[in-house]
Amino acid sequence: MFRVFLIVVTVSITLVVTGWGSDLLQSTSPGNQLVNGDKAPARKFLARPAVRVLSAPEKLILGETSAVDVQAEAPAAPGDRIQLMTTGAAGLGYVRISQGVLDEDLRATLKVTSRDYTGSFRYWGRIPATGRYLQGESATFTIGFERLKPPVDPPAATCGGAAPLKADGSPWTCTYDDEFEGTALDRRYWVPHTGGSTSGTRSMFACAMDSPDTIAVADGNLELSLVELPAPRDCTRTKSSKFAYGQVMHYETFAQTYGKYEVRAKLPDIRVPGVQQSFWLWPKKNTYGPWPMSGEIDFAEIYSSRPNLDRPYIHYLPGEKAKGSNLNVRTANCEINPGEYNTYGVEWEPRRITVLLNGEVCFINDYRSAAAAVHGPNSPFDKPFYFLMNQAMGTVGNVYDPAVVPDKVTTKVDYVRIWK
Repeated sequence: MFRVFLIVVTVSITLVVTGWGSDLLQSTSPGNQLVNGDKAPARKFLARPAVRVLSAPEKLILGETSAVDVQAEAPAAPGDRIQLMTTGAAGLGYVRISQGVLDEDLRATLKVTSRDYTGSFRYWGRIPATGRYLQGESATFTIGFERLKPPVDPPAATCGGAAPLKADGSPWTCTYDDEFEGTALDRRYWVPHTGGSTSGTRSMFACAMDSPDTIAVADGNLELSLVELPAPRDCTRTKSSKFAYGQVMHYETFAQTYGKYEVRAKLPDIRVPGVQQSFWLWPKKNTYGPWPMSGEIDFAEIYSSRPNLDRPYIHYLPGEKAKGSNLNVRTANCEINPGEYNTYGVEWEPRRITVLLNGEVCFINDYRSAAAAVHGPNSPFDKPFYFLMNQAMGTVGNVYDPAVVPDKVTTKVDYVRIWK
């Protein structure tokens, strides 16, 4: 017990005086008590370098990057590190955005990366503490992130020509269409997912990344890729990975209630575990509560451990026993042609979700939520949902193995068409 107490005391003292210098630590450590009337050495109090922001953008468009110019003062020195910081998710904690070194004039330019979401966010410059000085920080400043306002109707929303027909013989009306015939992602509608998201397992995972390596438009396709990077990159303040993946979504740009969705895509011809592709709908708001209470429509999920199957999942709180062990899901197995273009679709109507594969019905779910008596018979699928798609790393049961999976695997999306 006595030894444990000493350890706790030592650690406590160290935490209190961190940054005050080694002389003070030596004079207060239990192993360095003064004896024989020795004179206590003078305490050395370290200075704190000032940091000023010289210039910073006030507003940016989602997808844009910019820079912040900062000026430090002595005792900081040329070559010392300086960082750009911002608040974490929900305003909690902090995240390092970028890092640089001070030049001969004690100045540096730090990169401001884009955000996933609109809003105003606090930033500040920071010089980490060293053995020569305490940590220094600038005053905080705000950068607002906005979205390019999309037109009322998506351009050239023709959905490939003749409209498909509903079961009653009436035509579906095209509301969104992207044939990916250009050379760049249409960021008025597509929002790349970053923000610390990961796919995979706890020990083997990839970071969501917005770069030409993971998200590109070429040869009439949107290319979403899972790649092995030359060096690890930070996903969050505490997690990093040398793998990255691409995901795009219609977050805050396009959503609707009910409709027909169709994606024509060629998945990578990978027949070993480790890779996953998904096309799905997510609620614009959690109207009925957190997942799965507000619903989720995964009309295509493909795992490379079973490359010939599309396994759609419909998540909600069913009022009767569901298939399998997961009681918030309806699922099925739908045969696909691996390594070829397949057409994945869903028809979403009140009380019915129909999953289609290459134009044929694969799965019908006449859903009924356990909360239907409270929220209504069409809940939770009676609110706006938006569309997402990705090329992700495999999860439990389909774990990625770098020894057998190629360094880069790509899903090629020929088009996304949406009707109502």
